[in-house]
Amino acid sequence: MIFFLFFIFFISIVIFLPYIYYSNKLESPSNIVKPNYGKFAGLINGELFYQEFKPANPIGQTVVLVHGFSTPSIVWKGVIPFLIEAGFHVISFDHYGRGFSSRPQVDYTKDFYTSTLKELVDFLQIEKKVHLIGYSMGGPIVGYFANENPDQVISVNFIAPAGYMFQRNSQPNFYLKILNKPIINKYISVVFPSLMYGGSSSIKLTTQEDNNKLSQDELNKVYKEQMKYEGFTRSLISTANNFNLFNTQKMYQELGEKNINASVIWGDADEVVPVDGLKYLRLDYPDINFKIIKNGHHDLTYALPSTVGPFLTKQLKNFSKDE
Repeated sequence: MIFFLFFIFFISIVIFLPYIYYSNKLESPSNIVKPNYGKFAGLINGELFYQEFKPANPIGQTVVLVHGFSTPSIVWKGVIPFLIEAGFHVISFDHYGRGFSSRPQVDYTKDFYTSTLKELVDFLQIEKKVHLIGYSMGGPIVGYFANENPDQVISVNFIAPAGYMFQRNSQPNFYLKILNKPIINKYISVVFPSLMYGGSSSIKLTTQEDNNKLSQDELNKVYKEQMKYEGFTRSLISTANNFNLFNTQKMYQELGEKNINASVIWGDADEVVPVDGLKYLRLDYPDINFKIIKNGHHDLTYALPSTVGPFLTKQLKNFSKDE
């Protein structure tokens, strides 16, 4: 009996000491310092980090870029030059809980993300309709926003959008199952934070072929910076528990009925949001323009910007003709 109690005590120490250690290593979000670029928007839930890019030859239209689950707005670095070269005014920002934005103690729901996007547009006093581009989780965010505010949107454009994973015969992968177990995922998010965004697949570039790609060093630096503050993994856990990213089909169907200009680009080797969702998206959004990137993975936005950027620019220019 004494041996058993000692064993339980030993196992408890092994489990909980790392949690206590890593919890104490996290810095307060109040210590977040704005880099020497970008600005803070003082919104209802705290400071939202954003960047504004103005073209040399403006055409009078704005593009708002919405990133995905965990990788902050640095993902757009290689795509933005193509957009501003085409004359578009571009806005990118870090979701709350990510990058340089605040880490509010809230439920990270669909409404939280869409209301934050609307608040930012209002803060920047953008009165004309905008083009929206959403990557991964950003897809459902811009989709819901356009669905609820169609009079503010010229076009909605998706990059490997979440929302159709429920159609797959296979079950959610191990990491996503973990995210739905509050006690376990809180522990893992602190002690093994890389598991919160699918291991190394979302961090390490899958290809080096694009000269305009985000460098591995810069990507690692940004991840390391955002992970050192309390609230990053908390925002991921809350999002996983409060925002159904596996099934947003009804939203896409309703959006398709509104005849809003739309496009999508997807990699056929996407290991996070499989490309077979495209066939369902095309059924729900019959007029959507699409492109499939051969051997493209989920990191195509920042790994293959020389493919993604020209596609988006072409779509936005065509959609602009309707305005």
